[in-house]
Amino acid sequence: MKTIRRTVVLIVIAGLAALNIQQAYGQSLIEMEEGNIHQGMDNFIRSDDGPFEWQTLQDGALRVSWYEGDANFGQAALRAAQAGLESMRPLVPLDLSQPIEIFIYANMGDLRSTSNSSGQDWAAGHADPALGVVRVVIEPGTEQDIRLEQRLPHELMHVMLYRRAGAGYRHIPVWLREGMAMLAETYPNPDYDRVLADAASTGTLIPLKDLCASFPANAGQAFLAYAESRSFTGYLRDTYGADGLLSLAASYADGVDCERGTERAFGVSLSRLELDWRERVLGQTTLGPALRNILPYLVLLCLVLLVPVLGGLSTVRRKGKDRGPESYIR
Repeated sequence: MKTIRRTVVLIVIAGLAALNIQQAYGQSLIEMEEGNIHQGMDNFIRSDDGPFEWQTLQDGALRVSWYEGDANFGQAALRAAQAGLESMRPLVPLDLSQPIEIFIYANMGDLRSTSNSSGQDWAAGHADPALGVVRVVIEPGTEQDIRLEQRLPHELMHVMLYRRAGAGYRHIPVWLREGMAMLAETYPNPDYDRVLADAASTGTLIPLKDLCASFPANAGQAFLAYAESRSFTGYLRDTYGADGLLSLAASYADGVDCERGTERAFGVSLSRLELDWRERVLGQTTLGPALRNILPYLVLLCLVLLVPVLGGLSTVRRKGKDRGPESYIR
């Protein structure tokens, strides 16, 4: 009887555990041809996203969902996601122990209609790294492959970096998170280099310290912020290697502030590294930015020194007039 009771208890415990697992992950939807949907248990966290008739394609830990375009579009998206993971392998260890859901929207309006949209009108993609959910805008057509190769690896890198850094991911500066994501893109936007060169030549670069917590809301300034982040992060990778980038991310994940994170990882301050990057990559002289930074103080110093000098000259002139023209000292 004891054996029977023990067996019954084990069966009940197993049943409760299975129920908890089902409640945690939910019933996922695997969509087949012609819109027929079958329910089944798997490890995917989300089953759908928004009021769309999703088609899905799954390979291992990756599942791609789209609602506009044929099966070839879905295959192209899945290939781009797989290629993106391979492209980031030299930068960060891949962690596919948990699934990744990819939702592809046909236009910006549909993406913004989701409750998890970033709220930025210019954003063409968004990742929820903790959930392993990626959302991107890809319009089927002649440029779909380029967009897939840009946006899918970018957002997937956010997921991989989160899985590497854990909850401390939120402490990593935005310029580093976005910079690493752009280094993963298999087809980077060529306009980044043009915008960056223009800003460097006109002295309108955004200081990196201003890109630690967030990017500008303005689309043009945001694009420049992305360009700077990609270039600066690439400079750090070329200088300290991919392991150096991971060490830097780990330093920030521990809660070190933006300026001191590079000191902890590389022994050099962020401001010093920025000056080196501007000089070596963008061709700026360090004297120019330095002079611009201290120019207000130089002007103030000149005013402080000039006022007494002018006052002294005025006094000398008055004394000279009092003595008359013959009284000057030879």
